[in-house]
Amino acid sequence: PFVHGNLFLILEIEFPDALTPEVQHKLQEILPPPLNAPKIKETDAGVEVHTVTDLDPVQSYNANKVHMSGGGEAYDDDDDKEGAGPGRGGQGGVQ
Repeated sequence: PFVHGNLFLILEIEFPDALTPEVQHKLQEILPPPLNAPKIKETDAGVEVHTVTDLDPVQSYNANKVHMSGGGEAYDDDDDKEGAGPGRGGQGGVQ
């Protein structure tokens, strides 16, 4: 009875697919109030509502390939050219 240690519980919780409004109301009566109740509403001034959408990354990539063939200007820099400066693969500053 005085042995101390870690107790690990493995629980399998099955959630229902849907709840009727009556069941939702009963659960709200039984359970304690939410810890993080929202302080603002969607209709308040300055609030922007955004929707999160699940995307398949491969499908998204394939659908946007045509927009990504700009030539890679964002990745071009002077580091791979001769005379780029000391320590950069060029001859600049080396004597």
